[in-house]
Amino acid sequence: MNRETYALVKDNKAEIALPAGVTVQVKVKTNSKAMQKVTLKDNHDRVDLEFAGTGEKNTIGDKTITPVDKSLFTAVFEYAGDDGVFKPSKLNSGGPYDIGNYHLMVVVAENGDDSDYNDTVLEFSWHTK
Repeated sequence: MNRETYALVKDNKAEIALPAGVTVQVKVKTNSKAMQKVTLKDNHDRVDLEFAGTGEKNTIGDKTITPVDKSLFTAVFEYAGDDGVFKPSKLNSGGPYDIGNYHLMVVVAENGDDSDYNDTVLEFSWHTK
């Protein structure tokens, strides 16, 4: 396992390092009535994904990526207020959690209507040999 795998959050942005050469499942879920948006880009412009949606327990994104080298990713989290204007979310992160050869890392967002940090959930998971 590459110990340089991490997620660092600051304001509404997360810097994410994923293992190279491994297929990574990227899932985005919402748990909010407010429109949620996550934009994920790598530092080589090879990955450029945007996910948006609303609802409780709603999967709004499910993609696979394979980082080629030491790509750093940036995820930007926003939500639309009642006025329809996107505003920055507050973030928290966890992981990577290693369960045998399964690995999981999450970044979660809160839009301020409560404090449960599940309005948007960005999940990265992968297997190693």
